[in-house]
Amino acid sequence: MNKRFLLIIAVIVLVVFSVVGMLLNNSADEAVQTAETTTEEVVYSDEDVVFRQIDEHTWVGNGHLVYNESLYLVEGEEKALLIDTGTRIPNLDKIVATLTDKPIMVALTHLHGDHAGSAGCFSEVWVNPNDTVLISGQNVYNGTINYLADGEIIDLGGRQIEVMYTPGHTPGSTTFFDKARHYGFSGDAFGSTNLLLFTGTFKQLIETTTRTAEYMQQHGIEKLYPGHYQNNPETLQRILDEKKMSEEVLSGKRQGLENNTSGLNRYIYDYGVYIRYNDPEALQ
Repeated sequence: MNKRFLLIIAVIVLVVFSVVGMLLNNSADEAVQTAETTTEEVVYSDEDVVFRQIDEHTWVGNGHLVYNESLYLVEGEEKALLIDTGTRIPNLDKIVATLTDKPIMVALTHLHGDHAGSAGCFSEVWVNPNDTVLISGQNVYNGTINYLADGEIIDLGGRQIEVMYTPGHTPGSTTFFDKARHYGFSGDAFGSTNLLLFTGTFKQLIETTTRTAEYMQQHGIEKLYPGHYQNNPETLQRILDEKKMSEEVLSGKRQGLENNTSGLNRYIYDYGVYIRYNDPEALQ
């Protein structure tokens, strides 16, 4: 469905800094070390973003504002898909045009400001309609909004990307799978060792992790590039661990600990993974 209307990109940069910045502190240190050791070739760099090449037709960009926020450029024979836009990257449209000469489609994993903040560089974006509940009163986007469908195939020409709804972090968190290359792009859906369950419940997270794990097993997906620190990808085992932890919380076997950072009041930790959430909302 195509609509032209005023979209306010949700969770502006102030929220990103005040909430995400504080909540990432524990697990981010290890991820920073991982990200800094990347061996991927730098193909573009300025004060706002660094792009590296993952493989022949795939690039990752890392912004510098919110814990190495990651965006991905996926190229087919006929067009290219830009997954997320980072926090504040002026002239992002012109930057990606130096990497590919294909027409660019922009799709967002979710509408937090560190992933959708530079959407204004483009006249058209694709989003999960379930994330529009996050829209608030700032950062107006005047372009055309298109809605992604669960199970939709984005055909780039010789390369197909499958869309899967993976709610939990936000109502409309979305993962994009490249089955032929055995990887995907998951935004913040699984947290990159620090899952922030802002709006979802553990019941919902169990459904998301179950469905994702089954898909990864069925199609041989080896890793999911996350929304922060691409060199710390999500794995099948991590997703299964998150499922187990969630089940244990709901069964009462595992108790959350006090989380004294802004926004979320409890956390659990195991297998190298934090899940931060609000009690009682996430326990419903």
